[in-house]
Amino acid sequence: MHFFDGFRTSHEIQKIEVLEMEKIAGLVDHKALQAFRDRALNPENPVTRGTAQNPDIYFQTREAANKYYDALPDIVEDYMKQLSEITGRRYDLFDYYGDPNAENIIVAMGSVTDTIKEVIDHLVAKGEKVGLIAVHLYRPFSAKHFFKAFPKSVKRITVLDRTKETGANGDPLYLDVQELFYGKENAPIIVGGRYGLSSKDTTPA
Repeated sequence: MHFFDGFRTSHEIQKIEVLEMEKIAGLVDHKALQAFRDRALNPENPVTRGTAQNPDIYFQTREAANKYYDALPDIVEDYMKQLSEITGRRYDLFDYYGDPNAENIIVAMGSVTDTIKEVIDHLVAKGEKVGLIAVHLYRPFSAKHFFKAFPKSVKRITVLDRTKETGANGDPLYLDVQELFYGKENAPIIVGGRYGLSSKDTTPA
């Protein structure tokens, strides 16, 4: 979650294993990369960018881009699978952790999920049916991939956001999860929570 945990993860010390460039180079479309670089600003090849579109066409062009965003979750999933073959670490767009028949789960993203996993291990060992859905791709938010990870036994969901949307009916991740179950029969109870503003530590306690 490179955009999400900047201060929290940049100010800690960890041992890491650096991937060799030769191993991950195959994941990159080098022709597409070069084409992108060729479009860089260059005084020898001037272009016009950032021009405005008039109201008669802007709406249509914005909607025409939908198909590209709709395709992204499957593309990201494919690259995650390729990366797992290199590293041995498996990631999905939404990872489930906990009791396979959980009745109570948390939905969250970022470094807080490691803390939540500690709590889940403790509670599952005591016989409680709890779990976690860790979000790895937030936008576009894919309902299809969310429900792949979602245990059908769930009765209650707590969604944790690391932001405060003052004046809104809820914070972003909470509203996204709530919308997934809108109008569905036997929908779980969904509540929202907040944590970690300004990198305030969140502990298992």
